[in-house]
Amino acid sequence: MFEMLTTVLTGGATGILGTVIGKGFSFIDNWQKEKANDKEHTRTIELYKVQAELKLEEKEKEMEAQMQVAEIGLRSASYGHDQSVGKSSKWAVNVLRMVRPAITGGLIILVGVIYFATDDLAQQETIIQSVIYMASSATLWWFGDRALRSKS
Repeated sequence: MFEMLTTVLTGGATGILGTVIGKGFSFIDNWQKEKANDKEHTRTIELYKVQAELKLEEKEKEMEAQMQVAEIGLRSASYGHDQSVGKSSKWAVNVLRMVRPAITGGLIILVGVIYFATDDLAQQETIIQSVIYMASSATLWWFGDRALRSKS
């Protein structure tokens, strides 16, 4: 009888132990499924982020293209307006052509006056560097501007 009682108790304990182990594996299985779902959700979110970035880049490129088209239109309208004025008189053309050299000459004279009127060596050094910068910029701009014009 004691043997039967022991068999019942050990069998019951084994059954309970089996249930606990089964539940443990069930929790582990659910945990792994949840982890896999989290990874899938993370991948989906990353995919949406990448798609949003691509759409943003596409919109930026579209805006840039539209801005370039608008700039070309404005430039063409400006050229058309300039050409619609008609033929200018020779003296007006000559006055317009003297604007850059006159401004440049006036600025050089102004810099010279300031340079010789001051005794501050630091200010004279700044003026020298500024004049060198302006001279190189103006020279390269003017000759570069003329080189880019069409020869007709």
